[in-house]
Amino acid sequence: MNRLLTLLAGVVVVLVAVELASRRAGQGAPAWDGILPDGWQGLAPDWAGGEPDQTTTIFEDVIVSLTPSTYAPSNVAPDVAAANVRAFLDMIAYAEGTASYPNDGYSTLFAGGQFEGFADHPRVYVPFRNTTSSAAGRYQILARTWDGVRGKLGLSDFSPASQDAAAVELIRERGALADVQAGRTVRAIGKVAKVWASLPGAGYNQPERKLSALLSAYASAGGTTTEA
Repeated sequence: MNRLLTLLAGVVVVLVAVELASRRAGQGAPAWDGILPDGWQGLAPDWAGGEPDQTTTIFEDVIVSLTPSTYAPSNVAPDVAAANVRAFLDMIAYAEGTASYPNDGYSTLFAGGQFEGFADHPRVYVPFRNTTSSAAGRYQILARTWDGVRGKLGLSDFSPASQDAAAVELIRERGALADVQAGRTVRAIGKVAKVWASLPGAGYNQPERKLSALLSAYASAGGTTTEA
């Protein structure tokens, strides 16, 4: 009985926190500020309707670590693996609509504007519906996502090479890197859909590319597939 009461109390605490976060977001404040300690906000999912959270929460990390397909080896030659990663990144740029912009999309803001210089993420918040988006670069990485990945990888700038490295890390965090390397493209797309709103199944109420179009873009970029 005591365990049940403890569980119910925990559920109540979570529901109260979600409600408070939603109210703060409605007031224009970051959802979890004042609710979780500094540095811990990134552990909580953004249920309040702000920018999509491209990085994994601690709960998602556990799920990834317990998913058997996370550990499926690529079993392809290193040059094939590298070519498939490059093609997958090109496919993401196609999906996000940045590949056709100047500098191969590396200097593109959300909605197509351009920024100058690669010293750091531009941190430009573009109005979108009833919110804003800080998405920037070839892979439309959010400012808060960039801050986390930059620290993890020790990146010194927002250059094309750093953007590539960050995108690969976001793929790895979702347990999809070996799938990308091996050409298990459909599986990989499913795993990283929550990172990029343009992918099918992302669920962010934004236009999503059709899977067939993504596979075509991937093949055109030189990617190979091992799926039946």
